[in-house]
Amino acid sequence: LERPGEVAAPTDCTRVGPRAGPCAMGGNVYLYVPNVIGYVRIVLNLVALNFALSDHKVSLTCYALSTLLDAADGFAARVLHQSSLFGAVLDMVTDRTATATLCVVLAHLYPAYLVTFCALIMLDIFSHWAHVYASALRLASTHKSSSNWIVRLYYYKPILFFVCAGNEVFYMCLYLLAFEEGQFLADAWLPIWGHVRVTSVRAGLACCAPVFAFKQVTNVIQMLIAFRAINESEGAQKKD
Repeated sequence: LERPGEVAAPTDCTRVGPRAGPCAMGGNVYLYVPNVIGYVRIVLNLVALNFALSDHKVSLTCYALSTLLDAADGFAARVLHQSSLFGAVLDMVTDRTATATLCVVLAHLYPAYLVTFCALIMLDIFSHWAHVYASALRLASTHKSSSNWIVRLYYYKPILFFVCAGNEVFYMCLYLLAFEEGQFLADAWLPIWGHVRVTSVRAGLACCAPVFAFKQVTNVIQMLIAFRAINESEGAQKKD
């Protein structure tokens, strides 16, 4: 928005690539292919939520498709040169709300862990919102960067894909476990839990648990660093 007395800069229709103007990238940002994929993800998440307690197979299928499309929209944005600030916000908000609604469903299925799932929702939102806000304050070209090596490691593309996928599979296995355990694999005895019946769903849950834990630890670190950066920025402005 231009300030009173200022004249809006003309739209750049000559540049191409991720930073191209609206004309170069095809006009209406709301109809960019990656953003349309984002709308489809929202619909799939709503359908998944609608069937979450009545038909777990339909619900899980829709949620899984939405998760897969999360990778497709970024790929489309790069290939078609249709990156946009609106698309970045749409993608992040869709991710956060999808995880939050699944946690709400899990809190219903596992009422004894209601506070835990609510805490996970709060951590996810606090961490990502604060990080994006802190990145905007320092005029960073992307929010996928940090001064902390753990957070930088997390945002390294192959690791980011692996961690996000593992985190989502953990949640999906936990959801599926409330309805079925999958194929029986073996009987095992563990020092703490004693006899354990190993099934495909339980095995998937156990394999993804370390990835899930790493994601939450990263969220905490990212949140603390972001809050510190926000406070330092405010302190610097007051001094000026």
